[in-house]
Amino acid sequence: QPPRMHATGAASSTAAPATGVAAAGAARGSVAPSLLACGGVAAAAGIAATRRRQPQRSQRGSVAVKAEEDLWQPRLEDWTAGELKAARDRAASMQGPAAEYRGPRYEGPSSVTAEFINSLISIQEQGVLMPKRDAYLMVLDVISSLRKESTVGDVSIPQGKHLTIVGDLHGQYWDFMNLLKLAGRPSSDAPFVFNGDFVDRGSWSVEVIMTIFAFKLKDPAHVFLNRGNHEMLETNILYGFCGEVGSKYDMGLFDLFSEAFRNLPLCHLVDKKILVLHGGLPGPDPRIWMPGQTHDPTDAIPMMRLADLDEIRKVDRYIEVTPDTYPSSIGPSSDEKDVNDKRTLIDILWSDPRGGDGYGPSYRKGKGVYMFGPDVTKAFITKNNLQCIIRSHEVKASGYRWDHPQLLTVFSAPNYLDTGNNKGAFLKLTQLSAGSDIDIETVCYDAVPHPDLPPMHWQEHVMTNYPHLTQIMKKKVGSLGFDEFGDSDFEGLMNFDEWEPAEADAFQEAFKFDRYGREIS
Repeated sequence: QPPRMHATGAASSTAAPATGVAAAGAARGSVAPSLLACGGVAAAAGIAATRRRQPQRSQRGSVAVKAEEDLWQPRLEDWTAGELKAARDRAASMQGPAAEYRGPRYEGPSSVTAEFINSLISIQEQGVLMPKRDAYLMVLDVISSLRKESTVGDVSIPQGKHLTIVGDLHGQYWDFMNLLKLAGRPSSDAPFVFNGDFVDRGSWSVEVIMTIFAFKLKDPAHVFLNRGNHEMLETNILYGFCGEVGSKYDMGLFDLFSEAFRNLPLCHLVDKKILVLHGGLPGPDPRIWMPGQTHDPTDAIPMMRLADLDEIRKVDRYIEVTPDTYPSSIGPSSDEKDVNDKRTLIDILWSDPRGGDGYGPSYRKGKGVYMFGPDVTKAFITKNNLQCIIRSHEVKASGYRWDHPQLLTVFSAPNYLDTGNNKGAFLKLTQLSAGSDIDIETVCYDAVPHPDLPPMHWQEHVMTNYPHLTQIMKKKVGSLGFDEFGDSDFEGLMNFDEWEPAEADAFQEAFKFDRYGREIS
């Protein structure tokens, strides 16, 4: 049986937000060349995988295109302590804000107080951003904080209090502010887990992530962040965050955000009972991919060996994957840590539950991303002595859904992309006594009004100024809005094995084009 749960319908705020937030109000600046990595392919399909403390391995393959020296490239190499110090010195020497600026000033983690956050939220609602110097220094301090954390973090529910779990936010700032009104703000007495996908899609991703980072700096031992599939270079370049940071600040700051994201933990364990991660559980081992396998729930790869939490704890999470990494992850069981770490990262960030047992192909990517059945969830929970698993990653009509008896999905971006018509939700976890089962309460809410700025607004900045980053990923967009880049969170509204024939036909129609946008004859 699922853990005890109470559904609470919370009345959403209907007051229109301040209309000052729009495309303007962004501090623009020139890119600091020493912060940028040049030389190497920059197309999203050619982003090289990187890993801390190991030699970088080129994965450019057929897209080994020489980039022109004057084209900005995303930072691929690991940041050394010396480079981070140099970046900090450069940021500290940046010019301060204009005389009329009335927002908070960042002078280190101790300067982030409740008053600082109140002021930050207030100026962001008016369309004003933190000064570039302060934004740089905040992100650098978050990097320092995250580098001290483990791949699997441990969280405790304060006695007599509750822990809040927040799902995907996707740059929907006004809905995030409404969530905080309903849930309260993080503090030492009210810990939060933000379960990935803070940015992309929505057009206020900078405001969302700066608010979350402020919470983290104020209460680092009580604010916990998981990496989602939208805390990756590949998705940030394609789904708006890269363009938004470039428009509102500069690409040097985007490089630092990417470094922060690579240092995010992959999951958190709540009182040794509930595992919170963004996507899903480890995939099949050996990593089988059966040609012609369908999404019929009876057509499955059987579960054989299943990784445990101790193996996940040992994953070196500092990885960027490329589109080529997904199909190349397919293969026999391996003793190579590099291979297994990449496979685990893909599964935790990308996989989804399915109705039938075993594993099946995902709708999100071509090859190498799997869906997992209720038998996999049950086996993982039994093996690791858990109560249940909480994940996000998919839109749910009510903001949450028990996809398996012990697997709960929570999605916190209501009316996703302004078209989803879904509710948002967050979770409140309480524990009556040490060692007892954890009680899970869901709080659902509707979307609130926001300024007239469409989703993905800032992607035009990348398409106009850095077309070399996306040209290899251009594809034909289907009339039904199918996500041709392989990241359609909307599919969470209906599992693939529940699709009607017409919907299945629409899916097949999308695959009449290859990954380079060429029609398949």
